[in-house]
Amino acid sequence: SAMRDRGPDQENVVSFPELGAGLAVRRLALVDLDGGGQPATNEDSTVLALLNGEVYNHVALRRELEGLGHRFRTRCDTEVLVHLYEQEGERFLARLEGMFALAILDLGRRRLLLARDGPGMKPLYYAPAAGGFAFASEVKALFAAKLVEARPDPAALDIYLGAGFVPAPRTAFAGVEKLVAGSFVVVDDAGARTESFWRFGYRNDAPPRSDREYVDELELRLDAAVGSHLAADVPIGALVSGGWDSSLVATFAARRLGTPLQTFSLVFPENPDSDESRHSRRMAEWLGADHREIEYRPAMLPELLPRLVRLMDEPVVASPIALTSCLASLAGAHVKGVLGGEGADELFGGYQYFRRPFPYWLRRVMPKTLARLGARHASDPRIRRWMRIAAAPTERAADAEWTRFLAPDAKRSLLRPELRAGGPDLAPLLISDELEASCRDHLQRRLAYDIRGRLADAILLKYDKLGMNHALEARLPFLDRGVIELAERLPSHLKVHRGREKIVVAELARRHLPPEIAARRKQALAYPRGSWAKNPAGERLRQVLLDAAHHGPFLREPLERFLSAPPTPMRDDRPFAALVTLQVWWNEFF
Repeated sequence: SAMRDRGPDQENVVSFPELGAGLAVRRLALVDLDGGGQPATNEDSTVLALLNGEVYNHVALRRELEGLGHRFRTRCDTEVLVHLYEQEGERFLARLEGMFALAILDLGRRRLLLARDGPGMKPLYYAPAAGGFAFASEVKALFAAKLVEARPDPAALDIYLGAGFVPAPRTAFAGVEKLVAGSFVVVDDAGARTESFWRFGYRNDAPPRSDREYVDELELRLDAAVGSHLAADVPIGALVSGGWDSSLVATFAARRLGTPLQTFSLVFPENPDSDESRHSRRMAEWLGADHREIEYRPAMLPELLPRLVRLMDEPVVASPIALTSCLASLAGAHVKGVLGGEGADELFGGYQYFRRPFPYWLRRVMPKTLARLGARHASDPRIRRWMRIAAAPTERAADAEWTRFLAPDAKRSLLRPELRAGGPDLAPLLISDELEASCRDHLQRRLAYDIRGRLADAILLKYDKLGMNHALEARLPFLDRGVIELAERLPSHLKVHRGREKIVVAELARRHLPPEIAARRKQALAYPRGSWAKNPAGERLRQVLLDAAHHGPFLREPLERFLSAPPTPMRDDRPFAALVTLQVWWNEFF
């Protein structure tokens, strides 16, 4: 019941006393609406499957399995999981193309298998519970069932205050983990073991090809991905900002549909610098779309934040949750699924900081001691960031400093002593030795940091939690396996070159989008400038911190000093946003 909004179309509970186990499910039905109930089972009901998400190649897999003698009762993708598991065991996970959190309960082998898709589009939480093992799509379901007690994890809070989110396998709650993207866990009488079935990594040994050939390939792969992502027994719409990524996805979708595409966008009536409505309306007109808009105003944030933080389960400030929630509320009132352009920036180099090598030059010439002093005492947040990058002990650590929220000394001074973990700070976010070894240059390494960190456990987590709250499934064609495989072998000069971002995507935009849209530069979806601190809503958020200072995670006097620091034109709102979000999370759960 705690996840009713995630799956309003079906609920079911099954139990197996001989195993001391049970499964509970809520379903949002997009495929085989009447026949696709869960759990799906094999012919003798000894293997059961639950699925949150979509397996886009389920039709091809079904044909193959039918040829091997498996019998199907439904048209739903969940049933394919059962028979593919019977056929291939754990290896079946590598065959799946889609977004998923799934569970297979094998009664004959007394075995539970849980898995999360490679990019991390669907979350899955698990924990030891009452001498057994519990799992769910949301932590609050474990709490509501009284299987797990809510307790804060100081080490996770330390990471959050540095990074703006908590990376897998940690969560913000002690004793609860979330499955790492691209991995699975098997639980049986011997205990629990976790392995990876998918790893992102660059392939720099591909045969040389022309730039045009790469653009042609992206066109084919993205168009095919959009086609597979449109497959459903209900209408699928599209989120359209007027940028390249969402516009390309919507264009390919509109060409495949026989009816006008339903499109949705966000409007910032009080913030012209953030508002892209002119461009999203132009795209909707170009597509002949059935277009709808929803407004966002900074004054909405204090009212929205408590509910959204609770929906997210964990504090997340590295991606704008209030904006995504507004979009989801609009789209969810009209469709059950939407296509979006997320993932393109991380795969192909869309963010502005990917174009800036300057702080890495400082690393070669500036003494580390001097850089550390600058990081501590510079008044301009940009200079502090450059100094932290210059002072970082390794290139991987320097990559992490680009998106830091609070420095270690600030965290220590603000947190109550019992919550000071003394680390691990940003260390859990650094890419693995294996992934770094696949990187030929600094751009690949920096992209890899975002793909395996913020994308999986902040951006995609946000789309899942806030979309599903409105019974809306967000489908992201740029994260299709075929598109990712292209990005893994695409030369860096077709991602970022001479101050231009997403070169290969820009060329595709010139082929398919209106000239004025194709000529645009990247504008990230972000809160309007000053949303957190420089308006009346900011004052209300400051009061949230001060009102809770006697029972929250922060010490009152250091918090008051932090909040009373004089405003400057270049003051960074992000540390303030991180503190407010953590306090709101604390209020909601503790």
